[in-house]
Amino acid sequence: MVSIKGLGGCAEVGRMAIQVEDSNERFLLDYGMNAQDLTIPQTNDFPLTGVVLSHAHLDHCGMLPDLYRRGYQGAVYATPVTHELAMLLLADSLKVQKKRGTRPFYHEEHVTQYEKMSKPVSTHTPLRTPHSTLQFFNDGHAPGGVSTLLEMNGKKILYTGDVKFSDTALLRGAYTDFKNLDALIIESTYTTKNHPDRKEVASRLKDHVRDIVHRGGTVLIPSFAVGRSQEMLLLLSDTGVPVVMDGMGVAATRIILRHPTSFEHPKQLAKAFSEAHKITKSSQRKRILTTPGAVICTAGMLQGGPIDYYLSHLHSNPLCSLVITGFQAPCTPGRALLDTGRYPVNGTDVKLKFSTLALDFSAHCGRDEILHFVDKVKPAHTILVHGDRTADFAKELQQRGHLTHAPKNGDVITV
Repeated sequence: MVSIKGLGGCAEVGRMAIQVEDSNERFLLDYGMNAQDLTIPQTNDFPLTGVVLSHAHLDHCGMLPDLYRRGYQGAVYATPVTHELAMLLLADSLKVQKKRGTRPFYHEEHVTQYEKMSKPVSTHTPLRTPHSTLQFFNDGHAPGGVSTLLEMNGKKILYTGDVKFSDTALLRGAYTDFKNLDALIIESTYTTKNHPDRKEVASRLKDHVRDIVHRGGTVLIPSFAVGRSQEMLLLLSDTGVPVVMDGMGVAATRIILRHPTSFEHPKQLAKAFSEAHKITKSSQRKRILTTPGAVICTAGMLQGGPIDYYLSHLHSNPLCSLVITGFQAPCTPGRALLDTGRYPVNGTDVKLKFSTLALDFSAHCGRDEILHFVDKVKPAHTILVHGDRTADFAKELQQRGHLTHAPKNGDVITV
């Protein structure tokens, strides 16, 4: 018998944390925070046999140092690039916590403890503990990201983490050849929509950027530092327009390039990065304001970072443009801008005088992809997480013959 307990990310998107245990061992799969409002998961149980990190996004890794603050002395398992990227994001998250005036959930020493205890893993290579076996498979969501197959007490449990089954310019689609699963813990971020054809969206982006730059304007492309920034860089590399990178995406790209097997087309990305103008200090931004081109910068949901500078200076220039490439969470400046056309800059609410284009470059699977995958692997139990309508989608899967659960945080499912 194996117990699966949702500590975070159940009936909600973000702050993922799943505890899996039997009578001999206990594992924690991810331990994140909500990057928007800094809400955290429920507290896990000790002792832990090990912790697995699926990928380096804050909603999956953001609370790992807290484990060490509370006395954990064991390992966190993830791919090498995931560990490096997580360190980058955790250090920044600690700065944000202090800047917001909240009491930090952990301190620099706990981030350092995580770094010392991080253990690298490889995809498809089994990792054996005294009583269990873990294997890791490409998740198609982020560089170095993995889905985790945990075999314990005679049960096979797959935790997808965040997953994308189709290819992108940056990543190959997720591995899907799983059989005889006793439980599938799957993200369900998009259960009501499918994503458009990636190549068509990429073509729209390139055409738009060429048009704006040809008119003498600047295209602002706020992007998540890990994954989205690198995909945007790859897509713009053959447009012939000047490209600027600003913010944490620069450091993230350098890390990713050190791990060329963690993504597709490493030579092309390296070339595009070398040709892009990297902002290394704030005084360099002033010149960018008068130079037509594309600016890839953080933050992806317009919550601080260099995008504030560019919008505050360019919002009244009708020749410019803003391209939104990802999901904008409720109560973020990005969501407010999409809903109202207005953006708060330095305490002043301003209306953008240039166009805003929203393009779907989601790194998550869509509705039909989830249905197809569940139908293909036919797990004994399907457990929906990382979604805000899991209960409704569970009913749909049940009608297709799947025993499906939509737990809330704190619920325990036994398989």
